[in-house]
Amino acid sequence: MAEGLPTEGENFLVWILAKATNTGAAAAEAKVKVQQSRPGAAEHTLTWPLAPGQSAEGAVRLPYAPDSAANVFDREDAGLWRDRTAAFWRDLLNQGARIQVPCEKATQALLAAHVCQLIANDGGQVHGGEGFYDEFYIRDGAYQVMELEEAGLMDASRKALDFYLAAQRPDGRFETQKDQFDANGQAVWALWQFHKITGDRAWLERAYPQMRKAADWTMQARRLAPADSPFAGLLPAAPADGEFLWDGKHHIVGYDLWNLRGLLCTADAAGVLGRKDDAETLAREAAEYRAAIDAAMKRTGLPHFPPSWEKAGTHWGDTETLWPTGLFAPDDARVGASLDEVRRRFGGGFVEGTLRWMGQPDVIHPYMSAYTTMASLARGEHEQVVEDFYWYLLHSTAAHAFPEGIYFKRRFAWGDTIPHVTGASNFAIMLRHMLLDERGDELHLLAAVPDWWLGEGREIRIERAPTHFGEMGLIVTGKAAGVQVELWKPAREKPRRVVLHLPRSRPLIGTLEGVEVSLRDDQKRRWDFPTVVNTYQEHAGELMKPIPGLVALPLGANLAADKCRLLDLAPLANTDPFTAPFGVPNPGKYLFTGMPVGEQTVGGIPFRILDPARSGGRGLIVLHSPQAPANLKWPKQVEIPVGAKGKRLFFLGSVHGWAPQDGGAGEWGAVAHYVIHYADGRKQTVPLITGRTADDWASPPEAEDVFVGLKGDPWHLNVLGVELRPVQVEKIVFEDLGTPAAPVLAAVTLEEPSKP
Repeated sequence: MAEGLPTEGENFLVWILAKATNTGAAAAEAKVKVQQSRPGAAEHTLTWPLAPGQSAEGAVRLPYAPDSAANVFDREDAGLWRDRTAAFWRDLLNQGARIQVPCEKATQALLAAHVCQLIANDGGQVHGGEGFYDEFYIRDGAYQVMELEEAGLMDASRKALDFYLAAQRPDGRFETQKDQFDANGQAVWALWQFHKITGDRAWLERAYPQMRKAADWTMQARRLAPADSPFAGLLPAAPADGEFLWDGKHHIVGYDLWNLRGLLCTADAAGVLGRKDDAETLAREAAEYRAAIDAAMKRTGLPHFPPSWEKAGTHWGDTETLWPTGLFAPDDARVGASLDEVRRRFGGGFVEGTLRWMGQPDVIHPYMSAYTTMASLARGEHEQVVEDFYWYLLHSTAAHAFPEGIYFKRRFAWGDTIPHVTGASNFAIMLRHMLLDERGDELHLLAAVPDWWLGEGREIRIERAPTHFGEMGLIVTGKAAGVQVELWKPAREKPRRVVLHLPRSRPLIGTLEGVEVSLRDDQKRRWDFPTVVNTYQEHAGELMKPIPGLVALPLGANLAADKCRLLDLAPLANTDPFTAPFGVPNPGKYLFTGMPVGEQTVGGIPFRILDPARSGGRGLIVLHSPQAPANLKWPKQVEIPVGAKGKRLFFLGSVHGWAPQDGGAGEWGAVAHYVIHYADGRKQTVPLITGRTADDWASPPEAEDVFVGLKGDPWHLNVLGVELRPVQVEKIVFEDLGTPAAPVLAAVTLEEPSKP
């Protein structure tokens, strides 16, 4: 499916290949429907009648934008184009660095990360992803450019940095997101980093004046607070989305850390270029800035760095203490306390090896966790790094794409952020630095790898890898007696030290000239992909338990109307879908415009959808939400009388408003539920769980256990079915569970039991 908007004048084709196999004992029809998630997009259906054991395959070709020129592909072989596409990506990636490790999942995720960067690269400008993130972020993009550099894709890196140079304001500050000051330091670091990894002095000469101008902005902004202010020497208060402090009244710790880093990078660049006076001035400024940060830390009374100097917010930029360049000594007590705080205490500590982000409830944030992991790498905490690495890898798809934030109780990435390009870049960077890590003028090899990667018969292979010292290669082969290492040292600049880290049980066979071998303790636990999956399932399996009795939809054949009872919701309906479906008058396009009314067959099931024109201006049942207008008195539950036996119940709705990513409540994490009351006193509960049996009415459909029955712009309604016990149903209670979401019900149908 094609997502995201191409830049002006571009179009592209998506080829979708589908294969179906009849695994049953009787003849059956297989059907695949493909449609872009855009209003009015054409729908394509592949249909095959299949005998038992028979297979068939076919292809659908979708141009992003309708274009008669695309018709020249009508007679093309989709398989041929698939092979051409695969060859294109293989040839492109073969031009860069090669990293292959014994974990196949990790190796494939690395390759996929490279591809993600390039797909989201629009005209050379790095973008955070598609959809919501299809724009240039200096903050995230700096890591994306680093990923491209370490992948050996220097042309793409160089072109991307032209957009950084163009993002400088007249006052010297780099900015893409309004008034978020971390971008200024990150832009300077990105420019410095490109010189470090390429050694291109002429390029640094061109970039340096803008680096210095950004440093001048930092110097001036630090002096805005009076000398007797508790924030003297720090940046002014500003909004921060990462820390979830939008009011602009807080002084953000990460902004100070990044601008300190920017000063240090600019001072280093000045030294490289022989600008001695600049280098000395900037070094003094950085020392004074560091002293102001130290003083602010003392005033907090905390042992760890907080998100803001006021101690409010969720941890974000304050975790980047030792990464991507060290601002403090690795053994600084404040750094250690910060790692301990986010791992073990903040919000209850890490979940699934991942940092909590407290802007919303029950959220973990994998790519932010990478900075904590990289701090542990710098501190020599190899076992922790290896564990973190596999938890990070766990939070990827079968196609090796990464999310941004995750609602861990619902196993759901927020806002359709997969593939999230920063998530992919941070994985690639983490893997690369576990293998090759520059630490100032030192080069560290295998600083944090799983011991089993070094086992007999295993191989780590690195070719054409750019580093701060030049291009290098490394092959590590596990033998019975230890490891054999072939090393091609970087030639552009000689590191002061090259350190090879090995477990005591896997010593170096032979010697390596000019390389120090540092033996460490063996890791106490083996971490690999099966281990982390099993650990996850032990912890989280109950939260994803199956919902009893759900019906697979759509039905293979339509239900006969005379076999169904269409329940009357008119006495309970409370909302007009065509004027103000969620209580807001004149909501623009946010209406159920075009929704059919009357008797309709949806997903093979007959329903009666109320017509507001015939039912007192009411067509939907919408339950309570604390976010709805205060004058509304929406019910917290309604009772739908039944008084009949049934084979199955079908609900048209299973959407909610006001809170697209509502995490729900109770044992199921549901926003609402249907409670089916039987005549013998027993009850059957059907939970509405965001991402499983319900989703947001105006967002792209994402619930997995329902069928999208009706769809318009921007709305949709889902069909949910459930098997019933062979006992009379007295009533159905539709009950809200007190969360922000407002659950919706449009129609209910009872399928009558089969006659004996």
